[in-house]
Amino acid sequence: MQKLIGIDGCKYGWVAVSMKSDTADLFKSLADLINFYPESSMFMIDMPVGLSNIDLKERNCETIARKILSKKRKPSLFSVPCRESIYASTYEEANQINREIIKKGISKQSWGIVQKIREVDQLLQNNRSLVRKIKESHPEVAFHFLNSQQSMEYNKKTAEGQQERLQVLKSFSDRAEVIFNNSMSNFKRKHVSADDILDSICLAVTLEEMINSGSSFEDGNLDSLGIPMKIHYFNQ
Repeated sequence: MQKLIGIDGCKYGWVAVSMKSDTADLFKSLADLINFYPESSMFMIDMPVGLSNIDLKERNCETIARKILSKKRKPSLFSVPCRESIYASTYEEANQINREIIKKGISKQSWGIVQKIREVDQLLQNNRSLVRKIKESHPEVAFHFLNSQQSMEYNKKTAEGQQERLQVLKSFSDRAEVIFNNSMSNFKRKHVSADDILDSICLAVTLEEMINSGSSFEDGNLDSLGIPMKIHYFNQ
């Protein structure tokens, strides 16, 4: 049976959720996570998949998604560094490379997840069969569409924001609250935060809804390595 997994980055490494389980799972590496699940599994991840580079300077899926979100939630979508810059060894070097290639600097927020962007990119380059199995999404965009095209009102780091998001998820699956509560009990906050767990549940729900409704996983623009650059969501 195919497992459908939502993935988010966290302080421990990665948090993954299947809506058929009772709790999230934590993994140190993305490769460990992928290998943990059956061969037929499909994944939706909150991390850039497919990158701009010197030959293809635009990754426009963030621009498109930014137009969808409310003013409050737009800042959650940041400009993704180009491929050359994510392999730089320092922030200063990466920032300079990015400015030279795509005429944009890199925010400290972006630099903070560069290691994870690199991990995704290396995994897909080394395992081309995973390109069709790992789909990119963004929790705020996914929540917007799960919530009848209304962006979330509250910040996901607040108690109000977490309750708001949990209510949306419960409208799709009564397992959402079970998974959230068990995961909050099972793991330390220094390893995974409440919003990480909710985001991974959101992507698992989104993936299930897309599969069950027969939604299309269109590739969107392909990067120079043939990897799709598209933020997926379930449009009811």
